[in-house]
Amino acid sequence: MRDKLIQKIKDFNSFPYVIIGIISLIVAQIAPYDTDGIGNFFARFAYWLTLCNVSWVAWTTFEKFLVARLDWPFIFIGSLCGILMTIPLLATIALINFIFLDNVISWPKMGSLWLQIFIVSQTIYALIYVVISQIIKSRKQVEHTSPAMPHFLKNIGGDLLYIKSEDHYLRIQTSAENKLILYKISDAIKQLDESHIEGMIIHRSHWVAKSAIKSHKKDGRKNLLILSNDDILPVSATYLKNLKAEGYV
Repeated sequence: MRDKLIQKIKDFNSFPYVIIGIISLIVAQIAPYDTDGIGNFFARFAYWLTLCNVSWVAWTTFEKFLVARLDWPFIFIGSLCGILMTIPLLATIALINFIFLDNVISWPKMGSLWLQIFIVSQTIYALIYVVISQIIKSRKQVEHTSPAMPHFLKNIGGDLLYIKSEDHYLRIQTSAENKLILYKISDAIKQLDESHIEGMIIHRSHWVAKSAIKSHKKDGRKNLLILSNDDILPVSATYLKNLKAEGYV
């Protein structure tokens, strides 16, 4: 029971409630809909904070219920949630007015108030939907146009210098660390070819990033690359031609 409670606390998303608090402060300062009659600012803030929280809790509750039962586009489900949300919100307003403000809202005024809440809630929902849709669209465009980061470099810091095959393992050398992982070099090279990291195979067991190459030298019949971290890697004659053709050396 205690572990479940701790996990729920960890999973709790406070962001919506921070936004609700900020909105409540702003609205309390503006004091629309004759709420300037609540002279004390903190009482006015508490009033709007209550209404905002009721709106959010009601909307999310209806949203969870309807999404599980209706196969509708989300724009229609969200709009329906906004309509249903007006009922507990209107009841809360009437209750607060009756208990704390000694004001009984008449039925005609209740209808007029519901219409105002309906229009405002649908307008706000439409604006939020348009903004969120644009954000999601922009993210998808970025994900589509931006090359993916190689999976094998996840949680490895620094700029990649080279990778080297060691039996069934892969040696990864970056500007920040040297790491050995269980990975096929062929799979790693395939991911690098699809990424933004420019580089080339220089040996059947080596791949090097273009930005890591400092110079090329010969040691007898051997061709060697000197890297930016002063490591020295062998270059086979077959791949040396490609390196020169691509302007690596």
